[in-house]
Amino acid sequence: MTMRRNVARLLASAVAGLLPFGLGATVAHADPLPQWSPFGTTLYTFGDANFCAGTIGVAVEAAPGRPGHVLAHVTPLGYQRGPCGNHVMFGWVGSAGARSQDVYVRTDAAPGATVTTDLWIGMGPAKIMADTWPIQGTFTEWYLLVP
Repeated sequence: MTMRRNVARLLASAVAGLLPFGLGATVAHADPLPQWSPFGTTLYTFGDANFCAGTIGVAVEAAPGRPGHVLAHVTPLGYQRGPCGNHVMFGWVGSAGARSQDVYVRTDAAPGATVTTDLWIGMGPAKIMADTWPIQGTFTEWYLLVP
């Protein structure tokens, strides 16, 4: 009888001890992503039609709850003679090795929809480069510490 009481007390105290952790669960937030972009975060380029010149904004952030992953946000900021589009090629090297990823964005004279892609870079120091493909203008790069 005392054995059952001891097991019941142990189980009750374990549940009571773990209960606050379950109730206090929060939404996952992105860790800070220390980064340095020496050439800025804007690509100046020509679109894929009508000789339209335009700009593309690129931003990177740590993926919430996914160590070693970086989210890249590509936003076409508008073209002079739209509609036009561009392939944006990402290349990176980090603890997960060297890789690349292609993203396509399209818009007219107004800013277009942001396209987000997940880059698996690995934890630790890394370098990311972004440029239009085929190469038509400036490139941008980031040196960062991936959480």
